[in-house]
Amino acid sequence: MFEGNQREIAEVIGRYFDASYHGSGQGMLGVFHAAAHIYGRNEQGGLIDWPAAEFARLVDSGTAPAATNQPREDEIVSICFTGEQTAVAIVKLRLFQTRYTDILTFLSIDGNWRVIAKALSAEKVEAQ
Repeated sequence: MFEGNQREIAEVIGRYFDASYHGSGQGMLGVFHAAAHIYGRNEQGGLIDWPAAEFARLVDSGTAPAATNQPREDEIVSICFTGEQTAVAIVKLRLFQTRYTDILTFLSIDGNWRVIAKALSAEKVEAQ
């Protein structure tokens, strides 16, 4: 029933992985809805709550894994539809010595799938 939509969401996730790997804030703005928020916990245990535009600036300001030829490690764990215009995806990616597991909430708005919320968890991993 949602097979075409699953392909579309997988394509958006692919752009998310590319923007992460290449450090492209502009790429992130193409994935996240302008009203989206990113949630998580910082290293001190406090709440992260970044609007999409702030998240894009943070992505732009860091060193891109591509700049250091870091091997890519990204994976779509699952995509689950909760309705015809809503879905949730769990994805994993590694940026330097941090492995992220992200829960991405999608809405179809004007026929385009966009991330409206992201909840992240991060764990430190050994250097390769």
